[in-house]
Amino acid sequence: MSISLLDGLTEPFEHLDPAVVAAALREHWGIDAELQRLDTERDDTFRAGDVLIKIAHPADDPVLIDMQSAALAHIEAVDPGIPVQRVIGPSVEIAGRVARVLTWLDGDLVEDHELPAEFDEDAGRMLGRLNQALAGFDHPGAHRALAWDIPRLPDLRQHVTDPLHLEVLDRFTAETVPALAALPHQVIHNDGHPGNLLVDPSAPGRLAGILDFGDAVYSPRVSNLAVSLTYLWPDVDAFTRGYLAEVPLTDDELAQLPMLLAGRTIMRTVINRALDGEHPEFFADNDRKLREILKET
Repeated sequence: MSISLLDGLTEPFEHLDPAVVAAALREHWGIDAELQRLDTERDDTFRAGDVLIKIAHPADDPVLIDMQSAALAHIEAVDPGIPVQRVIGPSVEIAGRVARVLTWLDGDLVEDHELPAEFDEDAGRMLGRLNQALAGFDHPGAHRALAWDIPRLPDLRQHVTDPLHLEVLDRFTAETVPALAALPHQVIHNDGHPGNLLVDPSAPGRLAGILDFGDAVYSPRVSNLAVSLTYLWPDVDAFTRGYLAEVPLTDDELAQLPMLLAGRTIMRTVINRALDGEHPEFFADNDRKLREILKET
């Protein structure tokens, strides 16, 4: 199981010629614009004026792409004030790969900014609203094995060598996994980190966009909050306050947060080492964070 999960993240592919993409954009969407290739992990993505065209990884199941598009449409219908992209027109096939056009969201990545204190609470509220909007959504593509789904941590065991990581993994397997099974589940965004959030430079206290539904998955509801807190640790109070104002998690869910944070932190080390193991400072910092989180368990 673990090998297939990691292989799905690392499988190489051949990038498309921009001229081929531009021709398809004109033919299928009637858009004639200069393309700017964007740096993405698993697909070919180009900005074309006020839209994006995304061409999925060749190995991505069309059902997964349909799930992402359906989730965006559902959010727009339920809470149009949530700043996510909108799908424009149909999905088509380009060189055997699923292509979609989406709206462009203006803003700068949160990870590139020093932000005022009120931003974290606003971001927590907006990601909580997103979670609530997705509560009524389901799709076959969300019920899948995903390496970044925190309850899947035991599936990565053969890639774990650090004694502390193994100790936490054994505890997670014995205690956390059974506890999570009894908690509320739904489709979650599962990727609310600073590289997927936008801020408006003219109003830096407000969240301007939530990107990337590629890790959306059916999972314990509380996992969505845990993902974001992993990147904010230890400054989690304002974000948590905003999130819980929108999503009233139960005491049983909140009790699992520390171990979910620990599990996601270990995942970040294991998966990023498999993707690109050349950043020792990141791994050392991640382990320091893990030890801090474990003090709360």
